[in-house]
Amino acid sequence: MYSKFALVVAAVAVLFGVHANAATHPQDIEALWRFKEEALKMSKNDARWRKVFETWTGRGPDCPFPECPHDPCGEDWHGTWHGVQCRELQGVKQWTLPENVYRRVTNMHIPEWGLPGHLPESLCLFEMLEELDFDENEFEGALPACVGCLPNLREIDIEDNKFTGTIPKEWGNLHKLIEFEIDGNELLAGCIPEGLPKDAEWCGDCWSTCPSYDPYCGAYDCKSCVEWTKDPEIGTSYENTRIKGERCPGEPNPPVCPWEIFKEEFEAKQAEEKELRRQQAQELQQRRQDAMEEQADEPSTITFLNEVRSVEEKPEEAVAEEPQPVVEAPEPVAEVSQPVVEAPEPVVEEELPAEETPEPNVEEELPAEEAPEPAAEEQESVLCTEETKRVTLDNEACVFPMKVMDQNHCDCVEHNEESWCTIADGTWKKCAPAPPTLN
Repeated sequence: MYSKFALVVAAVAVLFGVHANAATHPQDIEALWRFKEEALKMSKNDARWRKVFETWTGRGPDCPFPECPHDPCGEDWHGTWHGVQCRELQGVKQWTLPENVYRRVTNMHIPEWGLPGHLPESLCLFEMLEELDFDENEFEGALPACVGCLPNLREIDIEDNKFTGTIPKEWGNLHKLIEFEIDGNELLAGCIPEGLPKDAEWCGDCWSTCPSYDPYCGAYDCKSCVEWTKDPEIGTSYENTRIKGERCPGEPNPPVCPWEIFKEEFEAKQAEEKELRRQQAQELQQRRQDAMEEQADEPSTITFLNEVRSVEEKPEEAVAEEPQPVVEAPEPVAEVSQPVVEAPEPVVEEELPAEETPEPNVEEELPAEEAPEPAAEEQESVLCTEETKRVTLDNEACVFPMKVMDQNHCDCVEHNEESWCTIADGTWKKCAPAPPTLN
């Protein structure tokens, strides 16, 4: 058995919608933007309308957009956007809902501003609207028939305006409407559509507000009174109009509901945006994964230096990897060395000791394809013929020759546009720029 609380929570989630960072329902926010756009356009950007819309941003003037996200409903039933209210909806006090539940606009309450133009038809986009209160303005023209498609309306107060024509028959579909005030619209005429509330009844006595001069005070039947309003009259009131009180014959016209079309379009747009965000997130994740794989495949400077250092620390392994045929082929060296020694004999005797004469000459004259590489032990003993003096960025002396990947070098090694050498303790460090050569 489900508890009553669980059933209430489930019903609220279906009615209002649930979201991680919920506030005012985004469908209602979009409808409010359209209402604002229509009002400013049809009034030619009238200053009175602009004044109303000054607070229509973020969470009001104290925390405007983008510092705060748009939240017309605010933290209480009246919110922070002038004229927009999110009151009790179908028995649920919206301001007490959990933070992750969307709230819906229920009341548009902008009376006594002298607002010009016609009544914006974008009001018909608020499917949960319960009250329209625009009395004592300067609205003119015909009443929009689409208002008859708002299924939750229970109060319309548009008295003391300048509306013309008749009450649309579509308004007869407002079966939840209880209070309907059109007094003071002197050019409004015609019959009252069947389905609208019966003529107004005095309910002042129910709220202890009946006038003291009324001899029948206390004798009224208050069955028409409701808890959500303190208005002393409940029903349809049409004083100071051309309406005589006759009811229109026949059933009301079937309404055309803009909010239904708007809702379908909005939900389709939301689905498209959600799918687009999902695809973008997937593409971003794939790009990050590809970048990480490319970075893993590409050796870094640190990897290079670690490989060089490991070779320096383990010369035995490098020697073991030398090809054997090179070490075991001394005979060609002996044969080629005799004619080479005879040719530069005077030079060799003057510059080198006798015991060292054959080695450099043999190495210089050997053909590239026949000359064997010296053994690892001989390579380690090779000295740089020219004395190279280089220092690191820390002014420490570089030690030459130095071995990199089994090759001896007598100068700094270039890697990633930087020069490197080893110092006395075998540590690799960046070389300082080489001193200029003197001609």
